[in-house]
Amino acid sequence: MSNFKLSYYSIFTDPLNSKQDRVLYCTRTGQALVIKDQIYQTINAGDFEILSKEDLEKLVQHKAIVEVEENELASIIGENKDVIEDVNTLYEVIQISGNCQLGCDYCGQHHTKNFLDEKIYAGLISRIRSKATLKKYKTLYIGWFGGEPLMGYKQIRELTALLKELATEFGMTYGAKIVTNGMSLKENVFLELVNELGIRHIEVTLDGIAPFHDTRRITKQCASTFDIIFKNLLTIFNREDFKKFNCRITLRCNVDERNVEGVSPLIKLLAENNLQNKIDYFYPIGVYSWSKNDAHKKSLTKEEFAEREIGWFLEMIELGFTVSLLPGRIKSVCMAVSKASDVYDPYGNIFTCTEVTLTPVYEATDYKVGNLNFPVNTYSDRRTHSNWNDEILDGKFPCSTCKMLPVCGGACPKSWHEDMRACPPSKFNIKRKLELSYVVAKGNIKELLADEV
Repeated sequence: MSNFKLSYYSIFTDPLNSKQDRVLYCTRTGQALVIKDQIYQTINAGDFEILSKEDLEKLVQHKAIVEVEENELASIIGENKDVIEDVNTLYEVIQISGNCQLGCDYCGQHHTKNFLDEKIYAGLISRIRSKATLKKYKTLYIGWFGGEPLMGYKQIRELTALLKELATEFGMTYGAKIVTNGMSLKENVFLELVNELGIRHIEVTLDGIAPFHDTRRITKQCASTFDIIFKNLLTIFNREDFKKFNCRITLRCNVDERNVEGVSPLIKLLAENNLQNKIDYFYPIGVYSWSKNDAHKKSLTKEEFAEREIGWFLEMIELGFTVSLLPGRIKSVCMAVSKASDVYDPYGNIFTCTEVTLTPVYEATDYKVGNLNFPVNTYSDRRTHSNWNDEILDGKFPCSTCKMLPVCGGACPKSWHEDMRACPPSKFNIKRKLELSYVVAKGNIKELLADEV
């Protein structure tokens, strides 16, 4: 009797050619293999003892085959919890400004003209320092968030100096990212961000080309914004020395039924401006409920979005974009499951999730653990989703029986707790992505498959 079994977390495509080859995707490792029909038939029959030593070792290495007594769900959860426990980056999100120029109709935030007051800088630095004294971290990494963080540019400058000093004090490297609407991302601002303020990743949102974007991402005075943002991006991308800054710029497109037809034209516009090799990553994402504002009711269904996503990926590949088709292993799904990371809002409130700040509905919930204006002994040690992996292990959510769990981690714990499916598109189109990966690899456009058996 064999000591092995086919992993529950193995996904096969249908035959892809006349030889009946298939792609086997092992979600426990996030890796793919092209397998011959003979191998497919053998492992599905459980006849592992007739595999060659080389093939058996390769399949075991990729965790397509596992020991028969292994509880795979328990193993996955254990790996997730180990990574969360052993994280060596101290990640903190600072919501520097409560203000924003835009009045996006799907945004759940309540914007005000508040900024993180310099009177509580000391409290912020003290809290981060206390975390650094408890564990040896290699990196201090800051996420600048808003509102619109560039409206608090003065505060970013001031706090970056203090944060860099703190990182040096504890022997940590320093880095940061910023999520911005792009309105104030002028060339001189970009240069200061990357040269002086440690920014290594910038994310900007474009909701389609101008006719689509400008029906939703408009100023509070109802003025259009696409041309301003796109001009800012082109100025930065078209610098001859852009790549030497080693700063990733990703573009996000928030999609619902009103602008879904604007995604393809945006992809084409980016290509027409030769941005395929300059944008680090372009990704559409479905609009979801933020602050329980029912924004998701205007979105496509998960299945509809997944179908559209395949079409967008095909267009991007044909136009020369770098596309990551297959999700990799995710062991720490978000900062909400962390034992240390916090979000600090412009009022000094301390939260454990980026989706709840500037949203009054969450003000008096367990997501809030304290306020920098008050003594440390008033802070709570609770972390709302610190038991997320145990909840999955206990079968409280459908994730416990989903083959995609290793590569999505359950996605958003907050959404599941609010009775909303958090499943990513790959749950619904993974076989199409595997087929597309095969075609791309065989066409020598980009080798996306890990190996071949």
